Amino acid sequence: MKNNYDQETVTEVRETARSYIENNFKDVETIELQEPRKSQMGSLKIDGTVNESADFTVSFNRDFTVASISLGEGFPDRFEECKEKSCDY
Repeated sequence: MKNNYDQETVTEVRETARSYIENNFKDVETIELQEPRKSQMGSLKIDGTVNESADFTVSFNRDFTVASISLGEGFPDRFEECKEKSCDY
């Protein structure tokens, strides 16, 4: 399914996903992001890969804040201070 989001939305979700990952996880060297998509339930999501091998999916709230993140095998560990509560992003 192809989603057509305006450039402002695409930029916002890409920047938010990138910042969230960089600020909450250790040893992140590269982040690759696909195009944002609408889930079957209607939420905005973006898929990507960290360090060329670990997949993830970020789900967003209506205000483009991170609602949740699904991490694939081999994803870097969280910073200790970000385990109980997400760090700023």
